[in-house]
Amino acid sequence: MGEAGFWTDRAVLVGGGCGFIGSYLVPELVEAGARVTVVDNLESGTLDALDEVRDAVRFVEADLRDRSAAAEVTRDQNVVLNLAATVSGVGYSHRHHGEMLTQNLLSALVPLDAARQQAVERFLVVSSCCVYSRDVPVPTPETSSIVGEPESVNAGYAWAKRIYELAGELYGRDYGMGVTILRPFNIYGGRYRWQSSDKAHVIPALVQRIVDGEDPLVVWGSGRQCRNFLHGLDVARLMMRCVALGVTGPPVNLGFETQTSVAELVDLICDAAGRSPRVVFDTSRPEGQLAKAADSTRLRELVGDYAPAMSMREGMAEMVAAYRQRASLS
Repeated sequence: MGEAGFWTDRAVLVGGGCGFIGSYLVPELVEAGARVTVVDNLESGTLDALDEVRDAVRFVEADLRDRSAAAEVTRDQNVVLNLAATVSGVGYSHRHHGEMLTQNLLSALVPLDAARQQAVERFLVVSSCCVYSRDVPVPTPETSSIVGEPESVNAGYAWAKRIYELAGELYGRDYGMGVTILRPFNIYGGRYRWQSSDKAHVIPALVQRIVDGEDPLVVWGSGRQCRNFLHGLDVARLMMRCVALGVTGPPVNLGFETQTSVAELVDLICDAAGRSPRVVFDTSRPEGQLAKAADSTRLRELVGDYAPAMSMREGMAEMVAAYRQRASLS
């Protein structure tokens, strides 16, 4: 069966599907004809993430860290796309390494083993570019892992993802599971689940503070730190394409070579918001790795010449509009 028809009438479980990525992935799966079950403990996700397709999916409120719950929801599923994770921005992660390690290992390994026991055909492991160490080349090829220590500010989260990747490769080898392992780089989009700036990622944290009128605007780090940002809709579509194509074996970067600095982000968001605060870069604060971008050679070999759907300028305008709408409703 070709990629176009792969999802038609296929039973698909989306773990953590009420979160940010799920808000893009679940509607795409429904549109592709899949029979979708979403399982989420609603610890950070919310049911309104499914508003667009609520009547077309089955929702189960459960925690995939629980073995009995994971066994139940993976039964009779053809594909498991596991988005379940404990995710925070650098402000929270660098003070809670133990929590990030243990909770992410549980939400990763418990459903992976349950899917193996239930003979699920294909399983998506969602890793992270945080698995890379600080001294890898940029753009970073997949061959750079796993070498050295991951960046210290996200160490707990990164080690959980490293172990998750290893488990996925071993389960694929030992049990013949079709395990796809993807390493997304920095994801953003207007459906972000807005939360306190301490737990928020860099783009939503800056959007909140700039739109709310913070002046002076104190930005962690030098402003020179660069990231490759990819919109949530692109992430969802690439995930589906890789799983449908049966991509297995070593991990694949989910990102591209283009880089945007934090200073550039501030300018783009200020333009979109119509704000002109005095910007102060606080170099005493952690800023993470100075540069992150993906070598997309292998991704393009697998999925073809994929062009991201939205420019950064358009994306920042979308983020500002989404936050303003959220603020007006609160």
